[in-house]
Amino acid sequence: MVEDTSSDSLILASETPHYTLIEQSLLSKTGQDETCEDALYIGPDFIAVIDGATSKTDRRWDGKTGGRVAAEIILHAFDLIPADATARQTVDILTAAIQALYKQHEVTEIVQSEGVQRAIAAFIAVSFARKEIWLVGDCQCMIDQQLIQNTKEIDNVTANARSLFLAAEIAQGKTVDELRAYDPGREFILPLLKRQMTFQNNPVSGPYWFPIIDGFAVPDEGIRVVSLPAEATTVVLASDGYPYLKDSLEASEQALQEVLQDDPLLFRKYKSTKGVQSGNVSFDDRAYVKITLKGNAEEE
Repeated sequence: MVEDTSSDSLILASETPHYTLIEQSLLSKTGQDETCEDALYIGPDFIAVIDGATSKTDRRWDGKTGGRVAAEIILHAFDLIPADATARQTVDILTAAIQALYKQHEVTEIVQSEGVQRAIAAFIAVSFARKEIWLVGDCQCMIDQQLIQNTKEIDNVTANARSLFLAAEIAQGKTVDELRAYDPGREFILPLLKRQMTFQNNPVSGPYWFPIIDGFAVPDEGIRVVSLPAEATTVVLASDGYPYLKDSLEASEQALQEVLQDDPLLFRKYKSTKGVQSGNVSFDDRAYVKITLKGNAEEE
C-alpha cells in the first residue's frame, strides 16, 4: 500500500521495472503545500529526495523562495538525465539547471559574489542503472537497516550556538511559547548562517566547507556515492526534516512527533538551527520515500 500525503506539483511518477513503491510522503512545515521546499522525484531510472534550503534573504524568484525554486528546478531537471549517467554527470546537469535560472534573471554576477542570494538545494538519489545512491548535502537514507547520513559540521556549530542562547533566555525567565513566537536564538545565529555561504562548494576554505547544488561547480569530493549491496532489498530516502529516520513512514513520523512534543524549540533533545514557529506543524519540511528493489526482493 502506498501512502501519498504529498503535493502533486512536486511529484513525478512513472511505472518502473526496477522497484516497487511502498510509501511516499511530502509535508510542509507550515501545513501548506505551496510553501514546501522539499520535493520527490519518482521516475523509471531514478528516485530522489530534494531538500531546498531555507532562504536567508528576502529575494524571491517569480514570487518563490530560493529553496522552493531550487527544488522545482532540480525536480524537473531529473527528466533530462540519461539513465546511465554517472553521479558527476548528474550533478553537473542539476548545477547547470540552477545556473540557467540566474541567467534568466540576469543575476549571475550578483549570486556569484553573494552566495546567500543563491537558490540552493541538497539531494539524495538512487540510480538503478548504476546501482548507487548519490548524496550532495544533508539528506539521509536507509539501505535495509543501515542508516546513512550526510551531516555538515557547520550545522553542529550553529545549532549548539542557538541552543546556548535559548538556554540562557530560559534561565532568565522566558517561556518556550514566547521563544516560539519570536526565536532570538535564530536571530543570534543568522549572521553565521549567512556567512557560512562562503564555505559552500569551497573545500580550500577549511573544515567547515560543505557541498550543495547552487548553480556553481560542486567539487568531486562533495559528491558522495554509496554502492547498493547486491543483497539489498529495501531503500528509504528522506530529507533531514526527520530527526530520526526509521524504516517506515509511521515510525519516522512517530519519532518526529516525540521530538516536537518534548522539545518544540529543538534546542535540547535534538539541536537544530530552527524550532517549530508558532502556527507551524514542524521545524522543517520533510520528504520520505520507501521502495523495495524488485529483483532482490523477489529472490528472498
